[in-house]
Amino acid sequence: MKILLLQLTGRGGTQLYVSQLANSLSKKNEVTLLLGSYLFDRNQYQDSDVKIVFVDTNPSYIKMILKLFNPWTYIKIFMLISHENPDVVHLVLEDMISGIIFLLLKIKKYKLILTEHDTSPHKGEKLIETCHVQFTKYLVRSVSDRIIVHGNNLKKDLIGKGVPEKKIKVIPHGDYTYYLKWAKNIEEEQNSVLFFGRILDYKGLDYLINAVPTIASAIPNVKIIIAGSGDFTKYSSMIHDQKFFEIHNRFIQDEEVAEFFQRSCLVALPYIDGSQSGVIPIAYAFKKPVIVTNVGSLPEIVENEVTGFLIPPKNSNALAEAVIKIFRDDNLRMKMGENGYLKMKNELSWNNIADKTIEVYKQL
Repeated sequence: MKILLLQLTGRGGTQLYVSQLANSLSKKNEVTLLLGSYLFDRNQYQDSDVKIVFVDTNPSYIKMILKLFNPWTYIKIFMLISHENPDVVHLVLEDMISGIIFLLLKIKKYKLILTEHDTSPHKGEKLIETCHVQFTKYLVRSVSDRIIVHGNNLKKDLIGKGVPEKKIKVIPHGDYTYYLKWAKNIEEEQNSVLFFGRILDYKGLDYLINAVPTIASAIPNVKIIIAGSGDFTKYSSMIHDQKFFEIHNRFIQDEEVAEFFQRSCLVALPYIDGSQSGVIPIAYAFKKPVIVTNVGSLPEIVENEVTGFLIPPKNSNALAEAVIKIFRDDNLRMKMGENGYLKMKNELSWNNIADKTIEVYKQL
């Protein structure tokens, strides 16, 4: 089967997602990836059979808007796709340019697949970008033959938005053992909690910060490691005792990820809303238990009291109790980490994800 994957924007987690999906699909199929030029990382395609065709894109939102109004943008991409003549075109992250390309491809009767990572906007996102993204989602959903989401709760959300159930397929997020290549002989730092990823309002970092006094009353040497880019201004004012925090407020490069997870004893995702997260598979890869709020499809890849703890959102007390319980029982912590690793290997391997994706393609 000739498969064309398309991703023009989306640095970070989605960038890695498309590389791992493409690599796995290419083991049994002919795969071409039309990739935004700034998204390429050679480390993600070592020993890969994926044919990569670059499209001139830019991480700047303003510059991408300018490309939106340039007719040559669409002519070039459409010609590239026509030249490849794929059996299926799979958009891995929607953007307005890709949305218009999908409209053109629909007219030409191409088989179209969309992976929708987030089915609803998150709290704290900029209004203009939210409007842009939601319009694009509406556009792409309408012309896609199938839509892949990463959980049953996300499927229900799309059905509630009027998307036909038969159009939606659930395939979980793949594993991120990719980061293990940078693992070193680094010991865990006792009683350390990692909050990892872009810092946005919906991720509930304020609830973790507010939980620290309660945690510290039981675990005096607790350390909260925060690693990710984003506006940290309001969170800085919430931190009253700096000794409990280690802050890396910047984009974390791939080669740095392993160290943060190796140093940490557990990973916290206190999201107040959400859909799915690649942070959980990374935690599993490094055998770390997770504390996750019961929002979106996050609970679908976390087994409560097996691979971590599920807690209600917006509840600092519940978060503190879960952290304390794990830190007071090393056997429990280590067992949860092992269980998460096994769950990742058995259920989230990219070969399994690729096989399930191929089955979706074959339905068209």
